[in-house]
Amino acid sequence: MKIIKIFTLLTTLLWINLPTSRAQTSHSLHYIVLNSGDTLYGKVEHVNQRKVTPRYYKKIRFTDTQGNRKKYKRANVAAFNVNNTNYEGFWLSQSSRGITLLNPRYDIDPKNGERHFLRVISKGKLSHYYLEWWEQGEAGSSWMDLFRKEEDQFFIRATQGLFGLKRKTLVKYFFDCLSLQEKIKKKQIRKVSQVVDYYNKTCVD
Repeated sequence: MKIIKIFTLLTTLLWINLPTSRAQTSHSLHYIVLNSGDTLYGKVEHVNQRKVTPRYYKKIRFTDTQGNRKKYKRANVAAFNVNNTNYEGFWLSQSSRGITLLNPRYDIDPKNGERHFLRVISKGKLSHYYLEWWEQGEAGSSWMDLFRKEEDQFFIRATQGLFGLKRKTLVKYFFDCLSLQEKIKKKQIRKVSQVVDYYNKTCVD
């Protein structure tokens, strides 16, 4: 009788914990979203970490839950998630707006742009992204902060490296929020996260 009771107890506990285990397994999976709208779960690899300086793969590598592998052209992928970090694909161009290093604007340009997958930091009326890359000989990635308003077909570079916010650029960009302009001018706001929070909480109806 004791053996039967123990078996019954173990079976009950296993049944109770099974949905949780399944949820954890599903949650831990990467996923890839194709332009067709299909979402595939498995393992996603988009960076070649084997080199001294990591590089993006020309094609995004995907392994499904059955171990089947496939490579997808970057142009055919809309978004993906790796280790709970979301990336969204955009065709970005600066070619029509002067010197690239001085130009803070990145146009969404499917015809002439280059495919980039931007790391999503936060989404809202004003969204915050990282444009990431690797310097020669560096194992860790570098990035620049980009802003995009919900209705815009372009991104604005928010910072100038170690020098902080691109204040003149941001004052022009936030023409629709005078109070934010003033706080940026007076250096009452100094961080990217503060700009995003203020705009989304105060500047949006």
